[in-house]
Amino acid sequence: MSETRRGTIAVTGASGFIGTHLTRALRDAGWTVRALVRSTSELDRLRARGYEVALADVRDRPSLAAGLAGCLAAIHLVAIIRESGSATYESVNRQGTANVAAAAKTAGVDRLVHLSALGAGPSSTRYLASRWAGEEEVRRSGIRHVIFRPSFIMGPGGGAAQQFAAVVRYGPWYPFQLMAGGGRLFGSLAALTPVIPVLGSGRTRFMPVDRGDVFDAVLQSLERADVLGETFEIGGPDVVTYDQIMDAVARVLRLRRGKIHLPPAPAGMFVRLFKLLPNPPITLDEFETLLIDNVCDNTTVVRTFRLRLRPFVESLHEALRGD
Repeated sequence: MSETRRGTIAVTGASGFIGTHLTRALRDAGWTVRALVRSTSELDRLRARGYEVALADVRDRPSLAAGLAGCLAAIHLVAIIRESGSATYESVNRQGTANVAAAAKTAGVDRLVHLSALGAGPSSTRYLASRWAGEEEVRRSGIRHVIFRPSFIMGPGGGAAQQFAAVVRYGPWYPFQLMAGGGRLFGSLAALTPVIPVLGSGRTRFMPVDRGDVFDAVLQSLERADVLGETFEIGGPDVVTYDQIMDAVARVLRLRRGKIHLPPAPAGMFVRLFKLLPNPPITLDEFETLLIDNVCDNTTVVRTFRLRLRPFVESLHEALRGD
């Protein structure tokens, strides 16, 4: 760990999967970290890691202004993949991002680094369109900024890799395991029906990216003037289909699993029925997003930040270590 503090970086969503790893990387690089969190339950845990902590909600601009005061830069991570109650794509992904950008500018923050999502665009699914709208709010705010659009980020302790592992481990019993718990019971049932239900063809392409590669670019962007105002797409070095991801996860977990593909029309019917569950395994918008290729050209981000992207299988092994 660096012994010299380099300034204070505020991080929204500091207690989430990405935030937990990124704040550690910032601290180890010598930055003072100010964790902006919504819940008081996280305060002691984050303070124990040596972070400054501020209570702030992206839907409450005054709390953001207070939390951002005195910070050199801010990294905005908060976003939702699925809506719940008042936490909508509009209120969190667009307006929440607008609030962060406006509060950061008012507080005199030098720059805002915004993590969006690969595939963000005005004509995409509702989720991806909301991420695009958030980007536009950052651009319109007038604050100096850098925007990253990562593919799904791989790392231990959560995220896409853990979700894929649950799908592989529990197979057709995954929705019931989410609803009732009982991992051992449903794992035993899955061993009797060792198949993975795949919604769609399984040929949709993705570029899973290692957390370390994303963090390398993010940390550089805090100090470089030549990347200000830019938007960078970043995926891993390997293009893999959904089927290939499932097969790779099964190998890492040492499970023998076949696959059953449901065409989009009947798969969509099942997804609509899942809405009746208290904790659906997938929403309609998530399903529609999974049917769209999520790939990019890494040339610019690799050249700009001199990245050496970690291979998918290597990253997956680390993400699922101990599972």
